[in-house]
Amino acid sequence: MAPKPASEWFPIVLGTMVLSLVSWIDSIVFNYNVFLGIGKIIYFIGIILFILIFSLWSYRYISNPRLIKEDFNKLNRLSFTSFLGVLIFVIGFFFTVYVNASSEVIHLLLYMYFIGYAIVLVVNILLGYKLFSQQIKPEELNYSILVPSIALSANIILSAPILPPSFPYIGKEETEIAYFMMLVAVGITFFQFIFIGTTAFLSHVNFKSAQSTPAIMIPVGASSIIAINILIFPSYNYLNLFYFPSNFALTIAIILWGFEIWNLTVALLLALRHVKEKMPLTVWAYVFPVGISDFSDFLLYEETKLPVFLWSVSVMSVAIVLLYIYATINTINIIKNKLNTR
Repeated sequence: MAPKPASEWFPIVLGTMVLSLVSWIDSIVFNYNVFLGIGKIIYFIGIILFILIFSLWSYRYISNPRLIKEDFNKLNRLSFTSFLGVLIFVIGFFFTVYVNASSEVIHLLLYMYFIGYAIVLVVNILLGYKLFSQQIKPEELNYSILVPSIALSANIILSAPILPPSFPYIGKEETEIAYFMMLVAVGITFFQFIFIGTTAFLSHVNFKSAQSTPAIMIPVGASSIIAINILIFPSYNYLNLFYFPSNFALTIAIILWGFEIWNLTVALLLALRHVKEKMPLTVWAYVFPVGISDFSDFLLYEETKLPVFLWSVSVMSVAIVLLYIYATINTINIIKNKLNTR
């Protein structure tokens, strides 16, 4: 039978958008405009993929409404629904880069930002409710349940590019509201990373499985998204609402970078160990966290100009391309197997 995309298919779109991110970063770091053009092409391919998967995902529920309740009771599928909000953030950000950044567009993207934030927050709350209200199998408590936490703080992907000082079109009151929301999101992400992440870590240690190995990369995304937020917070000191010292932000970001490199190295070693095994769609967890890490390293390089971060950006770019190819091959095999089981 033909595959019917559930929420675990959304990381395919996000992984494609990560390739666009890599091209955009490399165009800036290496001052090579060809990368910018490649990134733009990949961006529109990602939008086509999003429309296709979102349409099939919606049709799956419309044609069989009982699947809504079934997926709600599956922690991973509930968690991956938060990718909808992340994709709103990412698509909006790249629209300002590749298409248009007029006043009208920026105000429209602000509304999209609030919608994306609301989607992710609702999924985050529902997941918390499920964790505390139902019996959970220990093997279900893998790092995939951290996705809504990362997705919530990923709001900065869209908020920072559309708010002053990036563009002057949004008023001070709306900027203060968005900044407050950004701070709240990081607070939620940070403590969920500690508590939920610890639970997931113990589950991975006790219930080792090659199929869940890609999820071990997810904490890289968690630490990196917190670092990205912290590096950007000093930009809003001009509001005189809260104050975040620039040097302190940079220090914390580098501390988080240390954990990121450790977790990334361990996850890549495990990926090499299982490279010949068939993987489920969670294989895309190898791609998007490394993309977040690449963006974090890019910001650190822009702030410090230290060669280590330039080297890190270069290595991350190559790793993302290789991981994307690996995930794509696995996805094609999954689709072929689905079609062959008619």
